[in-house]
Amino acid sequence: MKRILTILLAAALLCPAAACKKNEQNDKPIADIAGNPTVTLAGDTVPGTGNGAAEGNPERADWEAWAQLPDFDYSALDFSKYIEVGPYQGLTVTKMSDVLTDEEFEDEIDAMLDNYSYYEEITEGAVSEGDRLRVDYAGYKDGVAFAGGTGTDQEVVASSGTGYIEGFAEAYIGKTVGEEFSFDVTFPENYGADDLNGQTVTFVTTVHAILTDNLITPVLDDGFVSSNFSYSNVEEFRIAYRETVAKQKAYYVNSQMYTDLWQQVLEHSAVKEYPADAVHKLYAEQRGYYESYASYYGTDYETFLTNYMAKTDDEIYATAEAYVKEDLVMYSLVKELGVEPTEEEYAAGIAFYAEYNGMTEDEILDYYGEDKLRTSVLWQALMEKIAEDAKIIQQ
Repeated sequence: MKRILTILLAAALLCPAAACKKNEQNDKPIADIAGNPTVTLAGDTVPGTGNGAAEGNPERADWEAWAQLPDFDYSALDFSKYIEVGPYQGLTVTKMSDVLTDEEFEDEIDAMLDNYSYYEEITEGAVSEGDRLRVDYAGYKDGVAFAGGTGTDQEVVASSGTGYIEGFAEAYIGKTVGEEFSFDVTFPENYGADDLNGQTVTFVTTVHAILTDNLITPVLDDGFVSSNFSYSNVEEFRIAYRETVAKQKAYYVNSQMYTDLWQQVLEHSAVKEYPADAVHKLYAEQRGYYESYASYYGTDYETFLTNYMAKTDDEIYATAEAYVKEDLVMYSLVKELGVEPTEEEYAAGIAFYAEYNGMTEDEILDYYGEDKLRTSVLWQALMEKIAEDAKIIQQ
């Protein structure tokens, strides 16, 4: 269930919050204008061609008005007009073992330590061609910082042919660690961002370190534990960490089983008619998301879809319809089966999602919004009800 269950399946199997932590020096910005945008170009497309899909559907020109529609209310809907729900009783599903083995736990310990690994750094001397560097940079056009041109603790290889615009990476060769300097580069005429195509800009940058090939993985000892977690020694940490990982595996296994059941129901359900306002609202939300990214990259919606996402506007609209189908099936079954979590159950569900994702309740509410969280709790309750009548094959 792609829209409602984003948060439920966001964490990988056996991925506690600590294990998902990333070193700050490896974090990347949304877009690195100095090099290649992090959104990959599709095939041999040419900037500015567009795919014409939205222009071919004049109705969708009203998408900004659709964005102002209220969230669709399914509570009073006559579902028989819109959806024929597939069989949901007596389904068969396979469930993985939810027992955390010693081997799995040790693998998780190793994965957690890998996430804290770092390359040994040289913090003095001159940069040679081919060196990997940790740098800060800020790009300016006519004295004004431009979008996507700023990076902190970024890794740059001081050599041509490394994915950056010509002259960027090469400018670091011969510079000294700790030195702040500036240089000019010119973007290609067909770079794909209207305000940067063929433009000369200035970068101000500092080399913080030269990265060696010596990857250092920390040892799980008392010092590491006390420095990175709220435990004083390894024994305390391992006990608590194992409880966390075991809980997360059990939840993941159940969620995977519920998802498999849900897919069976969806595949055998058929939409008779889409409620237009529901589809329009969801399409507008997605369209607005891609429009904002297009603006960020200095291009238009059509070109962004074609060149950066390998999608068409028709596919965006079809995705909205798919989301609505899921909503129709879910709310129809919620009504039919009388699934109605209490406020206490909603609160407990949200608290669990926060713990599972390594957030506080306030953080997860701010990140996902209360409506989406409550919908996920509702779906979870529905799937528990459906699973009660399913034939579960234990692996």
